[in-house]
Amino acid sequence: MYGSIPAIHRNVFHEMTKTLQKRYKGYQTKLYRIQKMVFVPIHAQRWKKTLGFSQVICNFTAEGREKIHNSLKAIDKNMLSYIMRNYIPSRSIEYNDNRISKFIAQYGKCAILGEGLGIHEWHCHHINPYHLSKDDSYSNLVVIHKTIHQLVHLKDKVKIEALLQSLKLTSRQKEKVNKLRLRCQNEII
Repeated sequence: MYGSIPAIHRNVFHEMTKTLQKRYKGYQTKLYRIQKMVFVPIHAQRWKKTLGFSQVICNFTAEGREKIHNSLKAIDKNMLSYIMRNYIPSRSIEYNDNRISKFIAQYGKCAILGEGLGIHEWHCHHINPYHLSKDDSYSNLVVIHKTIHQLVHLKDKVKIEALLQSLKLTSRQKEKVNKLRLRCQNEII
């Protein structure tokens, strides 16, 4: 009987959902099953210590709000207020919110060039094209210079060459542009 316990554990383990299997992989603990539902003891929970977490940051205290606003000082307030006021009405609220968030996360810099962007110099690009994915999520957006955005979508080789001559991209920058071009189903340059 005791020799069959590991086999029982394995059988119960494989009846768990994929998420639970990933979470409890490697733990040698007794699993309980009641009506095809697998229960796992609390002591088998995994956790990670969050590094760089500051308890000072808080929306409800003056000190916490001060710390939040200090981190936003990297971006010009006039630029940020312009972006917030000039949303794109034909796009979803999710898109407009996420484009502001992405601009702040990238500190107002182009993801390809790494240069600071002016008020009228930037576009928010869907990594996976919107017409294919219908995805306005934060992770699907990237802020890039408008010329780079043209380069990502251009198909005319003459215009592509002219833009490449004017931009003088490094090999690493070309690699990033090509990743975006491939996602848009365009040829690499």
